[in-house]
Amino acid sequence: MIVGVGMLDLNPVAYFHETCKAVSLTYVWIGLFHGAVFGVLVALSGCLRGMQCGRSASAVGAAATSAVVTGIISIVVATAIITVVCNVIGI
Repeated sequence: MIVGVGMLDLNPVAYFHETCKAVSLTYVWIGLFHGAVFGVLVALSGCLRGMQCGRSASAVGAAATSAVVTGIISIVVATAIITVVCNVIGI
């Protein structure tokens, strides 16, 4: 909205109405579901790698790096799965 109103000289009310027509409530629910799944995946990967961590500073750094990589990969896989499921059911 900031770019549309500030740089493209769009009317804020018209922008809001067009956005409401283009984005249905289904997309909002899917986005909220994505966020919840991502939060669970990041928490689980952080806890898993934290429990596997050693007692030295280098082990903590390696566990943190591993947790980030695990979280990113799990988010990519979850996004692919959710996208395929949404396509199959026609959303």
